[in-house]
Parts: sequence; C-alpha cells; structure tokens
Amino acid sequence: MRNVGAAWLHLALIIIFMSQSALATEACDAQSTKGDLCLCELSKLHPTQASVGMTEVWIKAEKLRDELHRRGERKFFKYLLKHDKEEPVIIGPRGVFYITDHHHLARALYDIGESHTYCIIIDNRSDESVDDFWRGMEDNNEVYLKDQYGNMITPSDLPTSIKDLSNDPFRSLAGAVRESCGFEKSANKSSSDDYLEFQWADYLRTHWSQTGIAAKDIDANFDKATQAALHLATQKDAISLPGYTGTISCD
Repeated sequence: MRNVGAAWLHLALIIIFMSQSALATEACDAQSTKGDLCLCELSKLHPTQASVGMTEVWIKAEKLRDELHRRGERKFFKYLLKHDKEEPVIIGPRGVFYITDHHHLARALYDIGESHTYCIIIDNRSDESVDDFWRGMEDNNEVYLKDQYGNMITPSDLPTSIKDLSNDPFRSLAGAVRESCGFEKSANKSSSDDYLEFQWADYLRTHWSQTGIAAKDIDANFDKATQAALHLATQKDAISLPGYTGTISCD
C-alpha cells in the first residue's frame, strides 16, 4: 500500500506527544487542517481502494485484540501512536474522510469492535469539486482503482465504508510473501513502491494456475497457498517487479 506518512509529520507527532496532556482528544471534522492529529470514527472512513486481504486483516485483528486486552484501552491507543498506526486522511468534498493507507489496520480495528482511532490529516480538499478532487487523487497516485479481481474500476465503484471492503486473497498472499522477505520496499522511496503489495498480488493472480490450488481455496488453505506463492515469488517472471529479492526466507 502507498506509504504517505511524511517524515516531518512523524517528527511533529513526537513533539506533540512529549507531554501526556497532549494526547489528542478532539474529533476530526471538515475544518481539520493539514497536520492535525485527531480522533475519527472508523465507520466514517472512506477507502481509496476496493479490497483488502481478509486473512491478513484477521491476523492483524488477532494481534490488535491481544494488545488491547494486555494494555487496556488508553494504553492501546498510545501503542497505536507509538507505532505510527494513525490513519492518513485526505478530507474531500462534503467533508468526506478518505484514508490513503492502513486499510487493513482500519478494518482490523473495526472487526475487534473499536469505534474510533487516531487520524492524521494529510490534506483538506473539501472545497474542491468532486471531479477535480478525484482527478487530483489519481494524478497524485492517492487512489488505487482496481477491484478484488484486478479489474479497473472508477472512483464511484469504491466502497464508502471500510466494512464494505472486498476480499482479495492474493493481497493476503502478497502480505505473507513480504513477511517472508520475498520482496521488500526499497530504502529510497520511489513511485515504483506505490501499492507494492497490489503489484505483487496481481503477479500472483496472473500466475496462480501453475500452483494447482483454486483461488477460492486460498484462505482455507493459507499455509499451503503461502508456500506456493513464495515459490512463484522466486521465478524469473517476478524479477522485474519492484522489491524482488529472489529469496523465500528472512534468515
């Protein structure tokens, strides 16, 4: 997924949170400005992609649930901030909140029963027309316009809530390949890294027939499917993909 968290924003967060009393309590609204850190309702966050990997969401949700139970509510939210897990938001026409990253995290928080999370305002474009807004989003590569099958869509086809994100099992597999160091983001951020996991998901989808595993069975047999995906990740057809490592282990 596209990494939009600029270094200066995280530096600002560190400064803000040096004081315990500075913990954000104000709610985000249509007047929030660039750089604001505030609380937002998960149910009001609009995705800028159509799908996530639901197995990856489930894995993330289990980890978050454990952290929540271990730390308690307040310390859990401090944990999210410490690990840069605030949702990056662009405020669009009519004050709609669009998240440009961390879709799996937002859905996982929603699935464990949280109603709010921290958001960092990347920009406020609420005064733009709908057409100009989406034109700018596409020009800046801040929206991913493919569905869960890899087919092109338009902004009007995007879900309007994180609860309506579709499942792309190949996106979960791409996440598993990344965790096993089958590909990695470059040290120097470049445009080729934008939506890196989706690029690998599309590669796996295109070559999946070689594995003999039905796409509909990926989530139910995820360990087996992951091994097959790791094998595909080392093939010569994958060499041109950004982040290619040619390995199937981080050891």
